[in-house]
Amino acid sequence: MPAIHRWYTRAAIRFARDAREWGISPRRALTIALLPLGIALAAAATALHPPLFIWLLDEDSLIEWFQFFSLVAAGVFLPLLAYRLYKTGHRTMALLYWVVAAGVWFLAGEEISWGQRIFGWQTPEAMETINRQGETTLHNISGVQELVPAAMLLASLYGACAPLIWNAVRARRKNLRSAQLLIPPLCLVPAFGLAAAYRLFRLLVWPSPDYGISEYGEVMELSLYLGLALFTLYRLSSMTSPYSEMP
Repeated sequence: MPAIHRWYTRAAIRFARDAREWGISPRRALTIALLPLGIALAAAATALHPPLFIWLLDEDSLIEWFQFFSLVAAGVFLPLLAYRLYKTGHRTMALLYWVVAAGVWFLAGEEISWGQRIFGWQTPEAMETINRQGETTLHNISGVQELVPAAMLLASLYGACAPLIWNAVRARRKNLRSAQLLIPPLCLVPAFGLAAAYRLFRLLVWPSPDYGISEYGEVMELSLYLGLALFTLYRLSSMTSPYSEMP
C-alpha cells in the first residue's frame, strides 16, 4: 500500500504541474480528464433502452453532430496554430499543422457525407456502387474502409502515450523542447486512451462485433475528436496568452 500511495502522490503532483503549465487549473484539468469517461458511461447506459441507444448513435443524430462540431473546432484552431508557428519561426511545425488541419477538415466533411443528407443531393452512380452506405464518402469504400480503424488507433495511441512519455523524459531531454509542440496535456490522456482501448479491443478481442459494440465506436470517435479539439484549443491558448509560458 505505501508503494501505491507514493505512486499516486507522484502522479497527482505531475498531473497538477502539467495542468498549471498549460494554464489550466487542476480542478478544471480533472473535469476534462473525467468528461470522456462520463460520456462513455452515459452512452453505454442507454443500451438498457435500445430505442434511445439507436437514436443516440444513429446517422445525423447527437453523437455524430458532436463529432462534427469537435472536428470543426479543431479545424479552426489548427490553421491559427500553423500561422502562429510560422510567424515565430517554427516553419516545419507550421507545415505539419497545416497538413493535420487539411486532414481534419476532410474528416469533418466525411462525417456528414459532405452535406448530402442535409441538402438531399443524389450519390453519383459510380460512387454508389462501391460505397457501403451508398453515399458520397471515401471512408465507406472497400479498401479505404479497412484503413480507417488503423488510422484511428494510431492517432489515439499517440494522444494517449505521448504525454506520458514526454513527462517521463523531458527533464533529461531538454534538447527536444520543440517536440513539445506536438504533445497534448496529461488531462487529455483519458480522451485519447478510451479511443485507443476500444480500437485495440476490436482488433485483438472482437474483430467482428455485434451491432451494439460496433455502433458504440461512434462514442469512441467522439472521445478522440474531443481530445483533438481541446488539445488544439489549449495549445493555441498557451502560444497566444501573454501571461503563460508554452509548456
